[in-house]
This record gives sequence, C-alpha cells and structure tokens, in this order.
Amino acid sequence: MTEQDKLFMDNIDTQLQGNIGENLGIELEVTLRLQLRGARDVWKSTLIGMVRGNYLIASIPHIPGLWVKLHQENHIIVRYLYRGKVYGFYSTLVGTMEEPFRLAFLSYPEKIEIVNLRKHERTTCLLPAQLSMDGTSYRGVMTDVSPGGCSFLFDRAGTEEGTGCFYVGDEVAFSVQFVGSSQASSINATIKNVKAVSKRTSIGAQFNDPDENLLQLIKAYVEGVGKFDRP
Repeated sequence: MTEQDKLFMDNIDTQLQGNIGENLGIELEVTLRLQLRGARDVWKSTLIGMVRGNYLIASIPHIPGLWVKLHQENHIIVRYLYRGKVYGFYSTLVGTMEEPFRLAFLSYPEKIEIVNLRKHERTTCLLPAQLSMDGTSYRGVMTDVSPGGCSFLFDRAGTEEGTGCFYVGDEVAFSVQFVGSSQASSINATIKNVKAVSKRTSIGAQFNDPDENLLQLIKAYVEGVGKFDRP
C-alpha cells in the first residue's frame, strides 16, 4: 500500500470531520478507494455515473473472490481525492450488474466526511491567463487559485503536443491579471499534476515563492471571491 493509500485508509473516524449535506465534490472517472467495513483489503474503482440523492455507479475490477465478498458484505467505506480534499463516507451496496460490465450500485451518502490536504484553501475562478514553458505560450483560464497554487485549463486543439509535453516537476510561468491590479502579474510555478479533460488539458501547479506584493494580491482576490464561492 502506498503512502497516499495509507492516508486514505487510516483513522477515518478520528481524522475526518463530518459535513452533513456537503456536496460530494466529485466528477465522473474519479478513482474511488473502496473497503468493506470491518475488512483490511482496499481496491480501486472508477465512478462512472450517479443520480444525485439516490445512488452512485462504480465499475468493479476483476479480482478473484471480490464479487462474492460484495454479495456477502454490503457495507462499504468509500474514499476519494478531489481538488486537494479527501472525501469519505459510508455506503450500502444496493445492487450489482455483471453483464455486459461489472458494476456496483452504491447508496447515496447521508453524511460526507472531508479532510483538506492543501495548505491553502483554493477559490474557484475563471481568470484569463497564459502559461509559458520553454519559449512556448498557451492561452487558457485559471479555474481555481490560492496563495499556494492554481489549476490552469487550456484547449489543446491544434497543438501537436497535447499533454505529452507537460510533466510533473516542470517549471512554468503564468501571466494573469487579478481584479484590483492595473497590470498582469507573472508567477513562476512547478507542475504538480497533468490531466486530459476531453479536448482540453488541465494543469495543477504550485507557486514558487511569490513576492509579498503578489502574495497579498492573490490573498485579497481569494478572500473577495471566496465570499461568493461558499454556500
């Protein structure tokens, strides 16, 4: 089990703080870590569908004996990582399907438990921005931002590289103009994750020691927008 897996599985009842009625914070194709309640084995699944308030649909891997165990024990702990937060909840197996695909139907949670892994809370946004690396620039938008980093989304249609030219650890620079600033700011960052989203590429990056003026500008923007980003 990897260190990340251990983080997902340890101390669910003591580490995670309950948030009743919290949105699941999930999207299709998110990797789920499933565990039969009272058991130690953990397996990975993929969320392929849901009806909010009713049930989730997850693909089930081909693991010997797993299908039988699911029928024997229907109480399941579900955990997943989404946008820097670990989500966890208890669920009940309400149905299965073997053909043409092996699927499990899980009850929709009544209580969601969350732990934030990020040092800084990110605020959802839609800021026009530009990413530059090795002399090439890509225009897109920042979809969330915090004093510690951001997510950047751009349309890779017409580019030959796709996600292939971006790797975790690459150094990049963002150019973006925040509300309250008269000019665009340049921010050096390190890529932490790269993901293909339809015909677009999503990049998660960590800022590399922004100067104090820029840091205060980002904080002011996050605090201002964050007031409207919370329910």
